[in-house]
Amino acid sequence: MAKPGQPIKLEKHTVSDSGMGYSRTIHLLRGPSDQPHRLCLFLDGELYLQKMDVLPVLAALLDRGTLPPVTFAFIDHHNLKAREHDYTGNDQFGRFIAEKMIPWFQQEIPHLQPGRHLVGGLSLSGLTSAWLALQYPGHFHYCLSQSGAFWWDDEQFTKMARQHAPVNTRFWLSVGDQETEVDNPPEVSQIVGVKNAQQALKTLGATVHYHEFHGDHDLKYWRAELGQALLWLLADKTD
Repeated sequence: MAKPGQPIKLEKHTVSDSGMGYSRTIHLLRGPSDQPHRLCLFLDGELYLQKMDVLPVLAALLDRGTLPPVTFAFIDHHNLKAREHDYTGNDQFGRFIAEKMIPWFQQEIPHLQPGRHLVGGLSLSGLTSAWLALQYPGHFHYCLSQSGAFWWDDEQFTKMARQHAPVNTRFWLSVGDQETEVDNPPEVSQIVGVKNAQQALKTLGATVHYHEFHGDHDLKYWRAELGQALLWLLADKTD
């Protein structure tokens, strides 16, 4: 990890599994090499790094010492077709993350703590970050879902969550107060979908922070809340 005031440099890796038919690019910002720490895995790496420009936000948090030790990783979605395929409750993608990616991180970063990692995403990948947190609670104890597309497929995630075993995961769910459009009735709006997901997760015993910002479905609002979200999620003292 870069020292305070130094520019952040990302490592670029490719993780593949021919059996699953996956090959994805990873951008890695290593945590400390001399102490145990957690992983923050962001889906939609291209959007977070290129469109949202989150590295200055992370650099400021790290320079101030307000975050606990952590390794940041950003996984690219590859292309729009793959994004929609992977980020809609795809079991094969989930297995790739849990059975290939997480072991790769554990081997690549020796001081990475097993489990209790953070997974995050926005819009469609925000939906999938919550799905991964429920499917693999042994890996992901923290979830960042920014304007998650919980309306998807007639709110399939929320229906699944209502039948799920209890969890003690921490979720940050955000949505804009202007995300009220309904594309194809009887689908619900973004904001209604997030609120319904929030209630379903709370019934499972999860700790949920619902953040309703003033705005619509836009990267600038997700960037603005990112520091606050990470601080809330990683402030968990149960480790």
